[in-house]
Amino acid sequence: MSRNQHFSVITAALALTALAAPAAAELDENLAIFTSQVPEAGSSISWGQAVIVMDKPIDEVLPIIRDYANYAQFMPNFTKSRVLAQRGSRAMVYMEVSVAKGAFTLWGQLSLAERPTEDQSHVVEAHLMEGNVDTFDARFTLTPLDGGTRTQVDFRILVDPAIPLPSSTFSRENEKAAGRAVRALRLRVFEGPQGSS
Repeated sequence: MSRNQHFSVITAALALTALAAPAAAELDENLAIFTSQVPEAGSSISWGQAVIVMDKPIDEVLPIIRDYANYAQFMPNFTKSRVLAQRGSRAMVYMEVSVAKGAFTLWGQLSLAERPTEDQSHVVEAHLMEGNVDTFDARFTLTPLDGGTRTQVDFRILVDPAIPLPSSTFSRENEKAAGRAVRALRLRVFEGPQGSS
C-alpha cells in the first residue's frame, strides 16, 4: 500500500468518526470550553479552535504545554511523544497518535517553538516537518487574566489531508480535536501527572 493510499484509509476512518461532531461555535457547559472553526486563507479546511479559562496562573499551565516528552501521558490518543532535539524553547519532537479505535496510527516529526508577543501572552507553535499527513499545524496561546491569577488558553489545530473527501468533515474533526486537547490539558493542570490534586 502506497503512502497516499495508506493515508486515505486513515483519513476515511477519521471522517466516519467526525460525522457525529457538534456544530461549530459551541460551548461545553460542563467545562466552559468554547469551540469553533476558523477559516484558513487558501484552504477549504478550517482550523479547529477551543478556548478555556483556567483558575491557574500561566506559570502553572505553560510548563505542561512545554513538556512535549509527556504528551503521550495525557493528550487524547497520543501513543508516543519523544523529544529528538531541544535547544532553549525550540524542539524537534516525534509523535504518534492512534485513530479509529487503534486501527491506524498517524505519525509526524514536529518542530515546536515558543515565540514572544508584545503583550504578556505566551505562544507555543507546532509545525509538521515530515510524517504521514500532509499538513499539521497547532498553536497554544496563553494569556494572563485577573492580575495573573487565571489563564485563558486558546488552542488551534489544522490538519489538512488534501484528499477528495468533504472539507467540512475535516473541519469538524479539527474542532473536535481542539476541544479534546484543552479538556486533557485542564485535567493535567488540575490533577497533575499522578491524578492527584
